[in-house]
Amino acid sequence: MKTKFFSLLAACLFAGSLFADNLFGKVQGVESGSIIIYKFDLSKGKALKPDTVALKDGTFSVTLPESLLRINIMAKPTGNSMPALMMTARNSYIFIPGDQLRVNGDIHSLTPSGTRLYEELGACREVNELWAKADSVQRAMGSYYRDQEKNKEVLNRMLTQLEGILADQVVAAKEVVARQPGSLAAAYLVTQMPLPDAVAQMDKLSPEIRQGTFKPVFEKLRNDYELAQKRAEAQKSLVPGMKAPDFRLRDIKGQECTLADFKGKYVLLDFWGTWCGWCIKGIPQMKEYYEKYKSLVEFVGICCNDTEDKWRNGVSKYTLPWTNLYNGYDREVTTLYAVSGYPTKVLIDPEGNLVQIFVGESQELYQKLDQLFTNL
Repeated sequence: MKTKFFSLLAACLFAGSLFADNLFGKVQGVESGSIIIYKFDLSKGKALKPDTVALKDGTFSVTLPESLLRINIMAKPTGNSMPALMMTARNSYIFIPGDQLRVNGDIHSLTPSGTRLYEELGACREVNELWAKADSVQRAMGSYYRDQEKNKEVLNRMLTQLEGILADQVVAAKEVVARQPGSLAAAYLVTQMPLPDAVAQMDKLSPEIRQGTFKPVFEKLRNDYELAQKRAEAQKSLVPGMKAPDFRLRDIKGQECTLADFKGKYVLLDFWGTWCGWCIKGIPQMKEYYEKYKSLVEFVGICCNDTEDKWRNGVSKYTLPWTNLYNGYDREVTTLYAVSGYPTKVLIDPEGNLVQIFVGESQELYQKLDQLFTNL
């Protein structure tokens, strides 16, 4: 009986060690008394459910999943307001499996410590000075954005200053890679570089670092870079009068559709997603123009970066009356059309030639439709 008891106790202690708190700290300046911890799994490329944590005398501790994570910590807003969520490299923190990560300070400028990564980053003096400079400029710009038109000149000057600081950051980061290719600091700094620089610097890291914790992030950066190159190449042929790229996608009934199926009418391709706030915001006006010109234009929604269930539910929820096609997470069609933002709308003439591409939600598309069809 005693043996069973000690075996059970040992199992409980082992389970407790597996699920011990690994993120903790002391936070000031939180009026509501609670914080929200946003988590993004960098290995899997997906957001995890956020945690809302009550502070006890300003302190907190939580258990993070043992995965490579980017976390952001925000004050829970008072009342019913939404949190002002602006995630940048400056207020993001990296958690590596096995870490005991501590964050202390004011909610707007928490200092991470207690891990190998942050010990190494803390020693990168020039990088830290440049981060502080960039942070200072960005905060100053925030106050001027309230009246952009009035402060346009000042904002342009500050933007030029910020671009210079960011360029200096890349130079300083490259020096860290050259001096310490086997450090986690070098690995992290590579992930913060512009894509061309990041891909070039990856190969300068030690084999252990390239194959280590950050490997899935490096692979994604390399894939993103290759896609960006393909997109840039596709962009060269996406000019008015040129043939629009054909595609083959399934509709809501599971039937395959191609661009050629719509030949003989104008076609408006709408690259969107249920996750895209601006896409959803633009639906009422899209419906208005669909009713106005549906005999002349074939409206075709192409849902991207969504699961099939979310796509089907979205089509039903927003009662989308036009042809709806599912692209999911495939990159082929979005690369052919050089889609770099959502929504992207592509107008194609009855012969299958490009008329114009519209990135973002704007009135320019609808002005173009009125221009083409008002006098018909």
